[in-house]
Amino acid sequence: MKQNGFTLFELLVALGIAALLVTVGVPSMRGMIMDNRIISETNHFVATINAARSSAVRYQRPAIVCSTANFSAAVPTCSGSTDWSNGWMVWVDKDLDAATSADEVIVVSPPVSGSVSMTSGSQNRFSYDSRGFGTAAADTISLCDDRSGETGRVIRVNAAGRVHIDAQGCS
Repeated sequence: MKQNGFTLFELLVALGIAALLVTVGVPSMRGMIMDNRIISETNHFVATINAARSSAVRYQRPAIVCSTANFSAAVPTCSGSTDWSNGWMVWVDKDLDAATSADEVIVVSPPVSGSVSMTSGSQNRFSYDSRGFGTAAADTISLCDDRSGETGRVIRVNAAGRVHIDAQGCS
């Protein structure tokens, strides 16, 4: 006579193995998710820089990437802060008045996700001339989260406006 099913002992062994796998796997999964947040925000910012450069060439006008604190406003403005965690925007100064207007805003990005922080050394904006060349000083933007000692990312924007990404330790 054939019986289908599990014995109590087999069930307890299977549950023990499952509990062990969950105990080992969950912390590393959390770290992987947090690493992916940093990578995602890094890629998003680099895409924004590239959009600014191509917009400057397309419109033959200066294009600016700047930090903003009012990303959801009808006409967002640059905040003047070196903390990029609250969001950033790209705008093309079509009328050359050095002020944003609704038809000049190209991209607006919301605040970064989760516990990711994004700060620059000294620049609160990066700008490109009509030929796509950078007109601001070189700077770095560091992306880290609340895990000390973990690896974050640093975005290096050189004086020509070119972008390079490196890994960096966070404190």
